Amino acid sequence: MEASSRLLPRTKHHQVFVNFRGEELRFGFVSHLVEALQRHGINVFIDMFERKGEDLTNLLVRIEESTIALVIFSRRYTESIWCLDELVKIKERADQGLLKVIPIFFKVEPVTVKQLRGAFGDQFRDREWEYRCDKQRTERWKEALASVSCKIGLTSDKKSNESTFVTIIVKEVESMLQQHGGCQFMNFLESGQGQVDLSRKSDLLHEKGRIVDEEDRPLGLYKTPVKRWG
Repeated sequence: MEASSRLLPRTKHHQVFVNFRGEELRFGFVSHLVEALQRHGINVFIDMFERKGEDLTNLLVRIEESTIALVIFSRRYTESIWCLDELVKIKERADQGLLKVIPIFFKVEPVTVKQLRGAFGDQFRDREWEYRCDKQRTERWKEALASVSCKIGLTSDKKSNESTFVTIIVKEVESMLQQHGGCQFMNFLESGQGQVDLSRKSDLLHEKGRIVDEEDRPLGLYKTPVKRWG
């Protein structure tokens, strides 16, 4: 496998960017999710990994470096203008076909996000009023919320088992990364940069149920039809 791994294009530094309301989730659900992703060999970025004192706009660069964005909608998500600004960037990259997005509705219903209901919506309207002199910015927030919340995602309600929900998310991410890696590998071969017997493409992609990058990083092959856990 050493020879085949050298034929694969270099993996982006961060495979997964996690967009979430830090004050609400950082030391609970998100910490468990990040640990699980890392345990499965997935490069993940959250804002606590950024060096202290650096410009926060660096986070937008991290989004550009990523293959997948996990957008974790929670009750207090719209309190944070930074969450909303990140979401605009995520939508922009997704619209360009440069980023895959998995919306995660954590103890908040998808319809609440889509229609800006309840406290979630009230907090957003507070931000709209606060930034009423920057109508273009608030409109981009609203468009991003509507766009991302309409994508197929995963939902956890108040009765959900968080450990099981984390496992489901990890499997979805692994499956998406495997599909993305397969497409990259095929494009790499077709470009003529990879000198390899084409009859072995399937073996290289699926050997022992995994795809390998330069670091020989295993990505499990899963397909999770369940979109709601509760």
